[in-house]
Amino acid sequence: MAVSDTTPEIAAMQSRIHMSMTGEQRLLLALEISYYSHELMKQGLRDSHPEWSEEQVAREFRACLFAPRQVPLGS
Repeated sequence: MAVSDTTPEIAAMQSRIHMSMTGEQRLLLALEISYYSHELMKQGLRDSHPEWSEEQVAREFRACLFAPRQVPLGS
């Protein structure tokens, strides 16, 4: 069973809203979410490596995005 912080009532409301959107609206929403998640990732890199230039942040972002590394499992 999946864990969620969204109540069933709100999940139903979200579903109704998404179903009422046009394909273009859903695509734009997906692109906005993607852009926002990329910006969060880049900010995390900046916070973790304040000494890096924007070029280094961009390079590491692309490496993470297009050539993901194996993440070790917690012990």
